[in-house]
Amino acid sequence: MREKIVFLIIMQCLLSLSSVVEAEPPIEVIYFKPSDVQMPSQDEIDSLHDVMVEVQSFFASEMDRHGFDEKTFKFKNITISNGKRKLNEYRQNITSHRNIQKESDLIQWGMDNQIYIVFLGGASHLANGALGLSQHLCAVHPQQLIYCNNMVLISAEMTELILPVTAHEIGHAFSLGHSDQQFIGNKVNVMYRDAFGFAPGITRTLKEFTLSLNDAIFLNENGRLAIQQESRNFAPEINADVNNDGYVDLTDAMIVRSGMQNPVSYNTDVNNDGVTDEIDLAIVKLKAIEAIVAASPRKRKIDLSTWGSMKQR
Repeated sequence: MREKIVFLIIMQCLLSLSSVVEAEPPIEVIYFKPSDVQMPSQDEIDSLHDVMVEVQSFFASEMDRHGFDEKTFKFKNITISNGKRKLNEYRQNITSHRNIQKESDLIQWGMDNQIYIVFLGGASHLANGALGLSQHLCAVHPQQLIYCNNMVLISAEMTELILPVTAHEIGHAFSLGHSDQQFIGNKVNVMYRDAFGFAPGITRTLKEFTLSLNDAIFLNENGRLAIQQESRNFAPEINADVNNDGYVDLTDAMIVRSGMQNPVSYNTDVNNDGVTDEIDLAIVKLKAIEAIVAASPRKRKIDLSTWGSMKQR
């Protein structure tokens, strides 16, 4: 019976290739600290994490409202990156934000179709009064193929507008363009080019905003969003990163294989059934295949756009 279960899991590895080809890596979330800004407290980091959770839930509920189930994105825990310059040097003009990419080894140009959400510490606005921007990080590879990562920059201190601005700029990172349609029903289109005016002391929540049907159709067909099990009251996703290095790869599979025969210092019982066996090994191999395919490059539509007064065409 156990051999049959292992066989079925391995077959799932092969069959799943067709369903994960369009899978996308989790969004990287970074708190970028200029040299003249204090290190953020844990409460500040937790607050930004809550922003990401609310935006994640917004996309899930809007996709579900349009009939595509609760599709949304995954994101990683926030990593702090220290800058070499003072805050104003990152927002002097419309190109100053590129210094963030140059200084952070967490942000890469290129082929892995990655989105980086960067909260600029200490900032209530960016250059020219903008609150956020979405910037493609494209690289040209052999045969003139252009592959792009994407950096979304958000002013970390503009708390009144941080939720809709983050949702708007993530929409651009998903290749959604600006819309001229301001209202959908009694709500504001989150991708409207001038979605709202700033009102000091008034916090805008995502309950006031919505996603258009056309944008939901695009996201459904584009493949960036997927059902997240943890948001559907399913069992938590199995953690197959046995050595906790941030990746599921051949090394994890080798550790589990060793754990089937010898004591190891890692927790190799990935499915928590009390024993390290072929099923644990098959699960790790499946997760490794999914990670490899998800990291394979795909061409991204290039549409540079920002929220607020800064507009780049």
